[in-house]
Amino acid sequence: MTGTASIPVWVGAAIGLIVAISLARLVLWRQAAPADQRSPLWRPALLMSLTVAAGALLHLTLFPPATPLRTGALVVATRGAPSVIATRPGDRLVALPEAGGVAGATRAPDLATALRRFPDAARLRIVGAGLDPRDRQPLPLAATYSPQPLPQGIIEVALPQPVAPGGAFNVAGRIGALAAGSVALVDPAGAVVDHEAVVAGAPFVLQSRARAAGQTLFELRLQNSAGRTIEKIDVPVDARPVSRPRILALEGAPNPETKYLRRWAQDADIDLRLQVDLGGGLQMGDPPGALTATGLRDVDLLVIDDRRWGGLSPQVRGAVTTAVREGMGLLLRPTGPLSGATQREWATLGFPLSGGGDAREVELARSPAAAASADPAARAETSAPLERRDFTLAGTETASLLRAADGTELAGWRPLGLGRVGVWTVADSYVLVLTGRGDTHGALWSALFSGLARPEPTRRLHVDGFPNAGVRLAACGVAADTVVIDPAGRESRLLIDPAAGDQACAAYWPQHAGWHVARAPDGAETAFYVHPREAGRSLQMFEARQATLQLLALSSARSSAPAAHEARGAAWPWFVALMAVLALLWTAERWRPKRAAFAH
Repeated sequence: MTGTASIPVWVGAAIGLIVAISLARLVLWRQAAPADQRSPLWRPALLMSLTVAAGALLHLTLFPPATPLRTGALVVATRGAPSVIATRPGDRLVALPEAGGVAGATRAPDLATALRRFPDAARLRIVGAGLDPRDRQPLPLAATYSPQPLPQGIIEVALPQPVAPGGAFNVAGRIGALAAGSVALVDPAGAVVDHEAVVAGAPFVLQSRARAAGQTLFELRLQNSAGRTIEKIDVPVDARPVSRPRILALEGAPNPETKYLRRWAQDADIDLRLQVDLGGGLQMGDPPGALTATGLRDVDLLVIDDRRWGGLSPQVRGAVTTAVREGMGLLLRPTGPLSGATQREWATLGFPLSGGGDAREVELARSPAAAASADPAARAETSAPLERRDFTLAGTETASLLRAADGTELAGWRPLGLGRVGVWTVADSYVLVLTGRGDTHGALWSALFSGLARPEPTRRLHVDGFPNAGVRLAACGVAADTVVIDPAGRESRLLIDPAAGDQACAAYWPQHAGWHVARAPDGAETAFYVHPREAGRSLQMFEARQATLQLLALSSARSSAPAAHEARGAAWPWFVALMAVLALLWTAERWRPKRAAFAH
């Protein structure tokens, strides 16, 4: 028995003890009186009865019997609830702000207010899409919720993270109940850059490129099989200028591959230092710097072919390995059959290559943008094959970077300490430039460099999910005293939640849709986009649906006892009765009957 429940018992025992003492006093008082002065038996019996009644009424006044609560439910209408909701006698119907017009409903600003206004509800019934983030808290009542059918629109979406100017980005998601249709990615100029056919419940992945630095808005468009637009969602793309990658390329002989690589690096604003061995101790190109572990700390990625690797001294190879373990990337480029020594040394770096190294034709997989293009030339972009060295990238820990159209792995990487070691088997990617596909050539090398180069050490603020105006969002990676500037120019200082730990997260309530800028004390700025309040309705409905189901499951697991259906009863009737009994007891104790005089 808990402490709270035992209080009435202990008080009742104390009252019973006092009553017992009072009864014993009455009995002893009558026994001690002389026989001729003893009162009639009915008088002590009346006093004893009134004493017992007074003790019982005192206990009932202090702890009145519970009265049953109303057995009705609190019916809560949420977003998407029907205009007419069937209720039973005794039910109370309330509508939250997201609900439309609901006949006979009382408006409530949130669920907590509704529960305070109607504390006598025995249970909770949620109708509609589900609870918004504002109302997702442990429920004090047993609750039921019948989810609505899935919406037809886009119910899940993964928006792109910030990319470098010219870099590729993906938009992934899932479709709701739409039987069949297509989803397209539209650029700011209104051109479709990628599209994919979808059916109900199907995932999709679309791809494009950020053409220039800055913030732009693409559009994700869902259409049914008849071509009618079902839903549109803004896709914010933040192309952030990053520090120039520092690349060092060491080649064993002049070749067109490095010539076109250098041209692309200049156009992409990449700091590429190229040195070519001409033989006989002659070299051309940029000075490579000191090839030591200390000198290579200023290099983000080292690109080297097998011929130049074979000419390195053991001390330089050791310095390269040390630099990779400290975070530098290393891209190995075989140009033909490997010598036994090179094969063994590359195996110690994690790549035991198998194969003769002969040239083989290979076709690149078509990019999603080319597959979506209406231009026949673009759709036939794989017509010119490339050459690859016939090596197999062995090992279960090898991660793929690029694959051919037939699934052949063209580039892969493995971790080594804090850095990565990769192998690139294509021998003539420059052919892409000569055949008018310079963008594909740049995309290949961009994927290689970004996948292997030393990562940036700085942590940036990021906002995950699908933020809407008027809805609280969580920003993580926040520096102390970071200020957010909204599209209206209003500044808000972010306060880091101490409970967030190393994530350094802060809550923020955006009031306006559009691009927001978070400015750290050191002047670093990060942009994030807030969607209009009603944007992504299918996303909001599905997210509310899943979150409400999860909340009900957690609340049911947390509750070990059913919700109370009784409340403390009224004490005043018992108090009035107690006063009446005490008044009667006081009168009976002080009343003395007149005795008749006997003559002798």
